[in-house]
Amino acid sequence: MKNILLIILSFLALFNASCESPNKPVQIISLQSDRNFVWSGEPVKLFCNAVDLDNDKISYLWKAPAGEFSTTNDSAFWIAPDSVGSYHISCIVNDGNGTSDGSFLKILVVQGGALIEGIVKNAVTGLVEENIEVSLNGLEVLSDKEGFFSLYVPDFLNSYILSGVGDDFCPYIGTINIPSDYSSNVFEHNFSISPAPELGEIRIMLTWGSNPVDMDSHLITPEIDSLNFHISYSNRGNSESAPFVVLDLDDVDGFGPETITIKKLEAGIYKYYIHQYSNDGILKESKARVQIFDSPNCNGEAIDITEEGEGRYWNVCEINGENGDILEINQIVEIEPVY
Repeated sequence: MKNILLIILSFLALFNASCESPNKPVQIISLQSDRNFVWSGEPVKLFCNAVDLDNDKISYLWKAPAGEFSTTNDSAFWIAPDSVGSYHISCIVNDGNGTSDGSFLKILVVQGGALIEGIVKNAVTGLVEENIEVSLNGLEVLSDKEGFFSLYVPDFLNSYILSGVGDDFCPYIGTINIPSDYSSNVFEHNFSISPAPELGEIRIMLTWGSNPVDMDSHLITPEIDSLNFHISYSNRGNSESAPFVVLDLDDVDGFGPETITIKKLEAGIYKYYIHQYSNDGILKESKARVQIFDSPNCNGEAIDITEEGEGRYWNVCEINGENGDILEINQIVEIEPVY
């Protein structure tokens, strides 16, 4: 009888053990920093995002070959050492039940040098855009949730080519010209990136520098339903009926974007020009650029403002509504273009 009872108890123990779920491993989802470089002695903010499906308590261990940490579980500040170079920063997580995971990222510690930084905006909504990959001189960084990016360069050169790419956006390529007498070690370069136009659309995007603070886009349509429409801040158009054109965004505080989308092309010539609305600054020194994107491949043209001529109007281009061809004019004039 005693042997039978022992057999039953052993069977029940084995049965209960077989019914217990195995421990699910802890896993790091992402390891991020607020920048990929830092000056000696300065802090970098780090965040280690980990999950445990068993809801086990996760412990975090931060490691680096040099420098100092100030940690609070899944976040940490790493104070960079004096020695320059690339450092691997590691986060190791443990669930206390035998499983762990680890990840690392690379931070460049520098002395001297300079920064090119700015904000990325959506050219249609005017809102900041995160997760746009900004590249310059082989360095890459993603814009954060505030649209902010910052890239380190050893020295300021006269010019740089900066690019920005993101899912469902037209690629951005811009030239950064830094004056030879520029004295600060931080140069601001904000830019706007256009969502890819929908099938049949053409998007016209104006951007410029800090001055003049207010520049206005104007588009004159060909004759549609016996009328020529003038699209601007005072008549933003209509996407569902004639003229099938809308002013998506009117910017009044510098940099842009100011964006017009032609929803449906009509036969004839569209005429596009810019008016310097505010009295500050000089139009030809505005660093204005117009980018024109078609669908679905974001093909088109970029037109940088001429440095010749005087006036408050920039006659930019004409667009053929039958085939989408662009005729560049690029002239600064004193009198508003009349069509």
